[in-house]
Amino acid sequence: MEKNSRKKRNLRPLAFIGGIALILAIVYSATKQPEYVEPIAPATGILIENRPVMSSAFYTGKVAEAYRIAAEIPKVIDSQFCYCYCKKNHQHKTLLTCFTNKHGAKCDTCINEVLYAYEMYKQGKTIDEIVVAVDKKFYRPYKPQRL
Repeated sequence: MEKNSRKKRNLRPLAFIGGIALILAIVYSATKQPEYVEPIAPATGILIENRPVMSSAFYTGKVAEAYRIAAEIPKVIDSQFCYCYCKKNHQHKTLLTCFTNKHGAKCDTCINEVLYAYEMYKQGKTIDEIVVAVDKKFYRPYKPQRL
């Protein structure tokens, strides 16, 4: 009987350490930052889309130029809503998302929005002014895709 009581006493420190580890794991998971953060105002300089822009070397002409611009001024492009409605259709975060993959290469709306935003940027417009100009030029009502 003496052996059994020793085993129980020897397990108490392990149970105590296990309990502490469990509490620490719960506290850590409760304070861990989420992987996706809701959009933050463009003026803060924090990107909503944090994946890298694909290299423009994969493309030519107007498409390559759009990818180059997206990489050059990501804060401006990340501030734009994409009017091909890829946010609804492909769960994109912003216009910049289109250029983190091949979507931007296949979409004239995405390409033209980037090129227009760049024109405004070169004219010295602020991000807010560029957002207003792009919205005014490219807005169109959403129409669900037909399957």
